[in-house]
Amino acid sequence: LKDKIYFIYRICFALYRIHSNNYIHRDLHSKNILLLTNRCLISDLGLCGPAENNLSDAYGVLPYMAPELIINKQYSKASDIYSLGMLMWEIFAERPPFHD
Repeated sequence: LKDKIYFIYRICFALYRIHSNNYIHRDLHSKNILLLTNRCLISDLGLCGPAENNLSDAYGVLPYMAPELIINKQYSKASDIYSLGMLMWEIFAERPPFHD
């Protein structure tokens, strides 16, 4: 449990760094997290974009996408936070979100 909490903390910090530079990741999910011995890195910044660019094209992995993105609302930092929540759920449940 302690390791899971630590890795979540590191993922949150990495996402904070992206957001503090006014960018949105737009594709946060477990396959884009690199776990190292004492660090976590968020990879695949190909869809990452400036928050002020009205990013509205729906990209990403469906179970991790915020519901409002399905109806073509624009991405926001809150969309990344939803994805982070799904990622946290996967870490604690030890299975992907909405997996039967």
